[in-house]
Parts: sequence; structure tokens; C-alpha cells
Amino acid sequence: MGHFYVDDSVHNEAGFIIGACVYTEIDLSNEIDNIIEKHGYDKTEFEHKSGASYSKDPNKIKVREGLKQLLIHQCKLGVVVIPSDQREKLGFECIKAIKTFIVHNNLKDPNDIYFDQGHFMSRQKAQDAIDAQNFTDSSFILEQDSRVIKGIQLADLAAHVASMHFKSTLHLITKMVKSGENSGYEPDSDMELGFEMWATLRYTFFNKGTSEHAGDHTRDSMVKVEPYGLYVSELCSIELQGKARQAFADVYLGCIH
Repeated sequence: MGHFYVDDSVHNEAGFIIGACVYTEIDLSNEIDNIIEKHGYDKTEFEHKSGASYSKDPNKIKVREGLKQLLIHQCKLGVVVIPSDQREKLGFECIKAIKTFIVHNNLKDPNDIYFDQGHFMSRQKAQDAIDAQNFTDSSFILEQDSRVIKGIQLADLAAHVASMHFKSTLHLITKMVKSGENSGYEPDSDMELGFEMWATLRYTFFNKGTSEHAGDHTRDSMVKVEPYGLYVSELCSIELQGKARQAFADVYLGCIH
């Protein structure tokens, strides 16, 4: 059985929301609990929140890095882009996106699909939207607490990292950091913070895969993400659609260490 976990990252100042749909083939709750407990937190109380401050508690950074490794090695990711002034429609757009991701990636049923709290004001309207997509043997579990449904914490992290990358491509993040180990780049090279956070998560996207272009390293290292792992809402302006596709539709993998 597959599992989808849905959460979002809202950026009113930039005019967009990223919804993250994280897919796993197995329940990763135990692995997430182990990461939380390993760094000194109570698994029944602690939850990773990307908006929390990390500067005074380095162990939270270690939890985040542990969750990122789970994302990279055991999950696949699809992202949804909608305008920030259409927040009340995010959940409905994510329903459409998940149907798209299931179809284009040939995912097998059944699937359990978990949404974080606050995505739907009306359960009946949500159910109507689900029914309209003709899902087969999939269960939607709405309004879930991420302290209980641990996979939502992975979606929270994925939405945050994807948003930071998007803001970086929009030149809204300019802080430079060292690329570090396992980034696909020279460890001492400089890159923007938004891209540094993105450098490993990019391998997680649902995608079509690479094509062979003899002698063209750049084209051989590109993967097509849309529509396999990118859903750009029709609610977006033409400008926002273009920027979203520039950021996510084709992803350069570079060297994988």
C-alpha cells in the first residue's frame, strides 16, 4: 500500500503557495520516531515544523537532516503551485494533483492519502472533489495532526525546501553558503541558501527520467518533472505559471554522489 502525505508552505510576500505531496511505499512512522528520539525529543510531543527557530537548538537541525535523508532515500515527491490569494482552494488543487501523480507514475492502488489540518473548511466539499476525480481504491484521511501522522512532517519539510528553491529562482533569497558534501557540486563552492537546501531534495521528485543525448552532459543530467511531479494550478497567472515551470518543470541533477 502506498501513502501520500500533504502539507504546504505559504509565502504571501512572494505571491505563491507550495503544496508538497510526499509518497512512500511503506509507513515511515517508526523511522521518524527513531530520528526524533535519537536527538533527545519526546516522539509523542515533538513535531518538526519548518517555521520553528533552529538557531538556539542545534538538535532540531539534526532532526531536520535526518528527515531530509528519509525524503531522499525512501520517498518520492510531487509539488503543487497555486497563488497565495487562493489558499482556500489549495486542498482541492492537491486532490487533482495527486490524481495526476498517480496516473502519470503508474502508481498501484490502494493508497492512503493524509492531509494536514486546515486544508478543507467543508468535508462534504472535499469528498465531492475526491469523487469527481474517480479515484480507485484510495482512502483520503483529512485534517490530521502531524504529531500523530508522522509522514506529514516529511511533507512540511519538502514544502519548505521547495519554497526556498522557488524564492531563490525569483531572486528573493540571496544569502550565500558553501555547497557542502553530497550536494553534487564542489564542497567549497558558493551557492545561494535556497539552492543549497534544494541540492539533494531535487533527486526525490517524481520524473520521467533522463534521455540520452550523446556528448551533451547537461541534457543527459536533466529530468522531466511535469506532469510526473509538478502540478501548476490553472488558478495561477500566466506569469506565475511560467515562473513555476522554470523552477520545477525540468530538474538538473548534476553529479550524484
